[in-house]
Amino acid sequence: MAPHVADGHIETPMELERYLRQMTFPEIGEAGQRKLLASSVAVMGSGGLGTHIADNLARAGVGRLKLIDRDFVELHNLQRQMLFDEEDAAARLPKAEAAARRLSRINSQVEIEPLVLELAPDNVEGVISDVDVVLDACDNFDARYLINEASVRHGLPWVYGGVVASYGMTMTIVPGRTPCLRCVFPETPRPGTAPTCATAGILHSVVAIIASLECSEALKLLTGKGRLNEGLIHVDVWENNFEVFSIQQRDEDCPVCGQG
Repeated sequence: MAPHVADGHIETPMELERYLRQMTFPEIGEAGQRKLLASSVAVMGSGGLGTHIADNLARAGVGRLKLIDRDFVELHNLQRQMLFDEEDAAARLPKAEAAARRLSRINSQVEIEPLVLELAPDNVEGVISDVDVVLDACDNFDARYLINEASVRHGLPWVYGGVVASYGMTMTIVPGRTPCLRCVFPETPRPGTAPTCATAGILHSVVAIIASLECSEALKLLTGKGRLNEGLIHVDVWENNFEVFSIQQRDEDCPVCGQG
């Protein structure tokens, strides 16, 4: 997969210095770092998962990040949403814009594009049309299905992730190679039947773990190195469970990626 190149800028050794420890990892090296710097990622959500993901990728040197979120910072977000502070909550700043402002102070080399909007059928294509990888940090399956359908149409890899209470899940979707989200979750849960952060709570620790797994998958996809997750990873930090469920077969009758 060819990475998106924003402006053709070639980093100098001095500009690469901040990534020295990452480049020392042989699977990335200088060649992999330059791929990251020329890449573009859309982070769908700027809440718990989204702020951890964006922070991770900005520090890793992914050259361009699009941050998508419709919400505003509130005090109860600060327990797990790492790019915000009390001033952001008091000012009720849009999450995407507050996150972008903080990230620009962390790594000024990275281009940050905040989009304060709600994903919808009429805008999802535009959001993903110029990126290399999409990372899920949404809080609902309707948005994830939109991402899944658009990504499959464009042959764009994306990483699903979700967290609630003490557990979370993630899977990597490469259209044409792996099952898509609809293969694994054919129908969205009925309203009121699935736990949410508002009804079941959320632990910061599981947010950080799932976000880190998503980011590691993104680095593999962008550099073309490493072993991708070929299953559905489930983590429960309270019960000390880490499981990987095999989902290697696509559903031939899937309405999104099936052959029928």
